[in-house]
Amino acid sequence: MRAILFITLALAACASTSTTDPTVTVNLHNDGARPMQCRIQFGHWVDRDLGVLAPAAVTTFQIQQQPKDGALYVERDDGQRRMMIETIYCHAPNDLQATVGQVDLAPARAARTREINASCVLPEIGHAQCRPIALKP
Repeated sequence: MRAILFITLALAACASTSTTDPTVTVNLHNDGARPMQCRIQFGHWVDRDLGVLAPAAVTTFQIQQQPKDGALYVERDDGQRRMMIETIYCHAPNDLQATVGQVDLAPARAARTREINASCVLPEIGHAQCRPIALKP
């Protein structure tokens, strides 16, 4: 009987002790003169649309970062799983394949940060060009 009580109390303590990974604010800037559409790319070809950014516009959103390995993720809408972020990519609206470019998130994964500042430009011809990200510790 004591063993059952001990196991029950231990499990209850584990269930009530939740650790929340640090929140990271992402600011994505359109530094160009053309509108561009941006998306978060998760594993297994799932993406989340961030909308079309007008010239000089910024979109801001929150993600989480695992302290152990630096992985970036958002919780699935049902809260049951983590959706691991592969990349953020931007492109001309209605012309993804010919204009897509991506934000390099490797420096953010290697560091532990509170804020990621990314900026991209969509030239008249060619792919979106994203500058190296700036991190705020």
